[in-house]
Amino acid sequence: MSNVPSYGSDVDDLAWGCTHTELLYKTAASTVKICHVKISDVKKIAFELSNSVIDTSWIMDLDTGTRRSYQKTAAETAQLLVNIFESTASSSIVAGEFGELMVSIGSARALELIFNHTRIPIAELWKPQAKQNEGFDFHTTCTSSLINFGEAKYSSSASPHGNALAQASDFLDAEKHFRDRVHLVNLVSTDAIDNLDNEKFGVIAAFSINSVNPATIFYNALKTASEIVSLGKISNIYLVGVSN
Repeated sequence: MSNVPSYGSDVDDLAWGCTHTELLYKTAASTVKICHVKISDVKKIAFELSNSVIDTSWIMDLDTGTRRSYQKTAAETAQLLVNIFESTASSSIVAGEFGELMVSIGSARALELIFNHTRIPIAELWKPQAKQNEGFDFHTTCTSSLINFGEAKYSSSASPHGNALAQASDFLDAEKHFRDRVHLVNLVSTDAIDNLDNEKFGVIAAFSINSVNPATIFYNALKTASEIVSLGKISNIYLVGVSN
């Protein structure tokens, strides 16, 4: 791999107070795709993050029994998350818990706008969190009906792309993507579930960026991601960096 990724055209997202940009590069590993989310208005994105977790339309689309299984958990978790978002909106200070949610949901939003993914409600709304780390943070489906399993890492001082990729790899080894199936069968198409059952899926490594030269961060992440995808176990890897 010889070239540092270069920036394509910006996609302005005025409602969310940010800009999304795909990064382009020349390499055989075209199954790795990259985008950069640049946040200019913390209050706006905090407001939209809040809206995204209180949106219960996904529950209303479920059958009665399944809806009962998720309704209380989703409502309780949504209120906790809204409290975090409102606190950040009033101060405009991005801290740890908000930062990771910003990276998770913000990355799914970027993939929606740039690559036409469908966002799935953030995992905290439907997956029990009894342990410290229950698995993947967020999910999308892409136009080829593949579920993409997202891992988000936030730091106020570093660019933890290596941690996001390593954690995602560890979760795959522990088959946490297959453990999510019991929930995802209620949230995605039958084609997407069939692909997962046939071990066809993607991974999203999302991370905060704290660097004067983000392209170099993406270059380093691309090298690691290309090595992972060359093993042939993953259909696609998406790298999403978020800076503010």
